[in-house]
Amino acid sequence: MATGQLILLTGTTGSGKTTACKEFVAQAQELWLHFGADQFLGGVVPRKFVDGGPRCQEGLRKVLDDANNPHGPRHLELGPLGMQMINTFHAMVAAGVSSGSNIIVDHITTSEPPFLQNCLEHFQHLPVLFVALNPPIEVIPKRLDERLDKIVNSLDREQAKIANQNTKRMAEFLHQQIFNHDEFDLVLDSSLLSPQQIANRIEHRLQQGPGSAFPRLCK
Repeated sequence: MATGQLILLTGTTGSGKTTACKEFVAQAQELWLHFGADQFLGGVVPRKFVDGGPRCQEGLRKVLDDANNPHGPRHLELGPLGMQMINTFHAMVAAGVSSGSNIIVDHITTSEPPFLQNCLEHFQHLPVLFVALNPPIEVIPKRLDERLDKIVNSLDREQAKIANQNTKRMAEFLHQQIFNHDEFDLVLDSSLLSPQQIANRIEHRLQQGPGSAFPRLCK
C-alpha cells in the first residue's frame, strides 16, 4: 500500500489551525483525516492529566515562569507521563500515514518542550508538508475568548476559564518556541485569510510538489 501524505499545520493556540484543518478536509476531493493535539489531549488522554486537571503535573500543564508573579508569562511543562502521551500521539499519526491515509494534523510544534524534535523522529521518513499559521500576536487573546464555550465542553467552566487565561499568558512563549526557526513549506497570516483561503493556499502548495522543510530540519 502506498504511503499517504501528511500536512503538519502549526501555530500558537488561537491562530486558527483547527478551523483551517476542518475547512481543508471538507473541500478536499480526496479523503483526508483530521487529527489534532487538542483532540488527542482533550479526548484520547483523560482530562485529569492535561492543564487544569487535578493530575496535570503528571502530564502536560502550563507553569508560571516566575512563581511570585501569578499574572506573568507561562511555559509548557511535561510531567513523567507527558512525553509518553506526545510520543503516542505522533506514533498514531505516523502509523496512519504509513498505512496509506492522508492526514492533516494541527499542532504546536515547540522546540521546548521538544514536540518538534519528536515530530521529526516519527515523521522523517514520511512525505510532510509543514505549514505555519502566524497571525499578529495581539489578535490571539480575542480569539481565545471566543472559543471559551468550546473548552467548557471538555472541562467545567471554572477549569476552562483558568486554562484560557493561562493560555493567553503563554501565547508569546508558544510563538517564540514555534518560530525560532524559519524552516516551513508555507507560512500564512490567518488574520488576513479566511479558513477557505488558507485551505486553498495549502492545496495549491501541495500541487507544487513535496515539502522540503522536514528534510532540512532533519539534517
